[in-house]
Amino acid sequence: MFSLRQPRKLCASKLHISKLLLLKSQSKPWPFLIPAYCPYSTKLAPVHPYEPKGSSTITSLPQTNLLPPQTQTDTLNPPASTLPPPLILPSREPSQWRPVFYFRTGRAYLTFYKTGLKAIWSNYKLLRQVRPRIPRDKSLEQALRDGDLSRADYHFICRTRRDVSRIPLFGLVLCIFGEFTPLVVIFLSGAVPRTCHIPRQVERAREKAEARRKQSFREGTVVAGKEIGKVEDMAELPKPTLRHVGTTLGLYSDLWDRIGVAPSMLLPRRIRKAVERIEADDLAILRDGGAKGLLKKEVQLAAEGRGLDVVGRPIKDIQSELDRWMKARRHKDTSVIDLLCRRPSAWPHA
Repeated sequence: MFSLRQPRKLCASKLHISKLLLLKSQSKPWPFLIPAYCPYSTKLAPVHPYEPKGSSTITSLPQTNLLPPQTQTDTLNPPASTLPPPLILPSREPSQWRPVFYFRTGRAYLTFYKTGLKAIWSNYKLLRQVRPRIPRDKSLEQALRDGDLSRADYHFICRTRRDVSRIPLFGLVLCIFGEFTPLVVIFLSGAVPRTCHIPRQVERAREKAEARRKQSFREGTVVAGKEIGKVEDMAELPKPTLRHVGTTLGLYSDLWDRIGVAPSMLLPRRIRKAVERIEADDLAILRDGGAKGLLKKEVQLAAEGRGLDVVGRPIKDIQSELDRWMKARRHKDTSVIDLLCRRPSAWPHA
């Protein structure tokens, strides 16, 4: 005999299958069953943050602003989804059992990593949407200089591409260690996407970079001046200058410092790319609103990318030093290499 509940189950199953077929027929990129979400929430949102109702294309946007207006407030700061989401850890009560507290802490970290990976997926979908608008006949830095890209567009593209390339290794670590991933990734910062950087990991990396930078200045072998700034071929720079600039910008691992040598064959090419990136970013900041228009986290990232100290400093001091950098860069005879080889107190025209 058939019960009255069986037809309901059958109808429900048919309805479920019809929904799956409807989703699959929309020809969305894999995985088509993953719904949209809010990058800074652990709950799924019914509406995609980058796809407003009634607007599925961005052809009407100006040429210097590729991203939809729902993802950013200006052309200076990239979308917040390119940064790590807030990490909310549970507090331990005096009467709480210690294993339970550790389990909840691990679950909080796991939720944080899942939210970061979802942010990368959302950014990747948006990048695919704007990819036809990205110039292909020139580099991203040249497109940023020419005004084809805003600063927000440029950093969104670079951060998303870098995060997507780090997903395979980080996903493997996350699958193996699970809730214990924070104990491992703190030693593998280069393999972790930016949206999955925990605060302690970021602080540790900055402290390490600033310690190396101070040690390089204390050695006193750096050559600075207008003559150094006029050098076009980075291979012609003195080896102490190459090593200092590479250390300041974090272009090679500290393992080379322990050996006592620097990868001189690799540094000229890396320094050239880094200098081109900084020069284009300087121009974009001055063009799109100035350093005062940068948000707090963007100020720290911009200062960190130029070899400036940020650990333990008020945001006003960091922004003031970044303003002095921009003021010095307004002069044609002040190059990026010259500023990197000097302490901030000795910057010319600042």
